[in-house]
Amino acid sequence: MDRRSDMTDPAPETLTELILRASAQVSSTLGIRLKPLGLQVDEMRVLHALNASGSAAGGLSMTELSDALVIGGPTLTRMADRLVSENLVYRAPDPHDRRRVRLHLTDTGEACAAEAAEIVADIQQMLTARFAELDLDDLSSALARTASPLDD
Repeated sequence: MDRRSDMTDPAPETLTELILRASAQVSSTLGIRLKPLGLQVDEMRVLHALNASGSAAGGLSMTELSDALVIGGPTLTRMADRLVSENLVYRAPDPHDRRRVRLHLTDTGEACAAEAAEIVADIQQMLTARFAELDLDDLSSALARTASPLDD
């Protein structure tokens, strides 16, 4: 039996609005907490992606970052420029294609990414405290499906 048939399905606009509102609330809280680090939310996401990729091992190309973070190329370029000027990341030529550059974390960027990760973990803990343990897997799964491209 489909579990959804047991409950009233919200109108698509309502579900969309709830997702947008939840996203805005988390982004706002995260933005406030990141301000002392001098980071905006999307900049933190860039640092996190570079840190998770093992930036020292090879970094990420702008295309890889753009695809992973769903941030347009021009916006990402401006963001990278700012992160470079703040000495959080540096650009290096791609060893396999000299026309491309790869972004890498600096030591300062690694430290900043670690501080930002602590902030994200605190917010994650606040969010997970709002849900029963059983709900977390379902919620995570549903949000992962929601975050995938809608034209699939």
